[in-house]
Amino acid sequence: MSSVSPLPIIPILLLALVVMRITGPWVGIPIPKGRYASIDGFRGYLAFFVFFHHSSIWYFFLRFHQWGFPPSRLFSHFGPTSVAFFFMITAFLFFSKLLDARNETINWVKLYTSRVFRILPLYLAAVFVLFLIVSILSGYALRESPIDIILQLFKWFAFIEPDINGIGGTRFIVAGVVWSLAFEWLFYSSLAFLALFLNIKTPVTTLAFAGVFLFLFAIVIHQYYPYLIFERLSPFLGGIAAAFAARNQKLRKLAASGGASILIFLLLAAVVLQFQSIYEILPLVCASVAFTGIACGNTLFGILSHKSSRFLGQVSYSIYLLHGILLFVTFRFILGFRIAGALSPGLHWGVIAICAIFLVILCSFTYYYIELPFINAAPRAASRMEIFLNDKKTGQSEAV
Repeated sequence: MSSVSPLPIIPILLLALVVMRITGPWVGIPIPKGRYASIDGFRGYLAFFVFFHHSSIWYFFLRFHQWGFPPSRLFSHFGPTSVAFFFMITAFLFFSKLLDARNETINWVKLYTSRVFRILPLYLAAVFVLFLIVSILSGYALRESPIDIILQLFKWFAFIEPDINGIGGTRFIVAGVVWSLAFEWLFYSSLAFLALFLNIKTPVTTLAFAGVFLFLFAIVIHQYYPYLIFERLSPFLGGIAAAFAARNQKLRKLAASGGASILIFLLLAAVVLQFQSIYEILPLVCASVAFTGIACGNTLFGILSHKSSRFLGQVSYSIYLLHGILLFVTFRFILGFRIAGALSPGLHWGVIAICAIFLVILCSFTYYYIELPFINAAPRAASRMEIFLNDKKTGQSEAV
């Protein structure tokens, strides 16, 4: 078997779906009820494609000690193209909220509180595990000053990936996925300003709050993630376009057809087979059209709406954030770099198959015990925040 053979992909993915179908109901993971079932299922596959992307990178890293794209167009696309689709999903869902709010009002406190409670708890848990791993690698000894360690911790809190305690390549422990969260928060911060273009009344305090974070994340991205900034942001435009398209009933009906499913598969195949990168105009347009079909309700012959797919979609954030840690622990602590680097391609992908089983089980528990409690707590937290802000406004008015 070639080191970049696509043969292991389908069996490993099916294995993960089977395990997810068993683990999901057993752990108690709820299936969301909403109008975007196809997107819910799509998320899970995207996260798993990123897992495949980094699994392939690890094969070559273990042998040549260089972290970079694998010599395979398919495995190379699994990373940035999947992230591009994640950005489209974010833009589609939240710009759709803005479009819905043109006839109503939008609760900005609830929106931003839900984002904080959705993203930060698991991320902070991952950062804690990252620092624990670094402490083990450094023999529990401080190689840098405590102040430097604290500064490094705050940088990770700001979605920056510095080396920790003198351990080079720290970001590879989490497979370098943190950059995408900075881009996500940049988009969230822009929502208040995008609302103005839709003539949605937005409080000045919300604009000021969002403006501060928009400025901060713009600095973070410009300073630490300057590579192809505008190209990486461009998929958000595809998601916004899909939000407009999905409001057309005729287009939604057309997108649900079998012919549309074939077209989506062909467009995705064209992106992978004909282009080196998603960050070019033609592949981005093809991907955006394909995503628009999915956003309009196409389930790719029922694949995306299948229960196993939607269970996988529920734990997609955990898969995306934690798969790098699992791969690092497997190759560094369980097998050891020397043994892992001597594995044949077949044995390497056999190890990845075992990792896939543990990954979906682990992520089922992290979703249920870390993500879900905070998701459920977000509405209450938002209500308390609103009460606090209203009381503060009342107190200021009385003082005047």
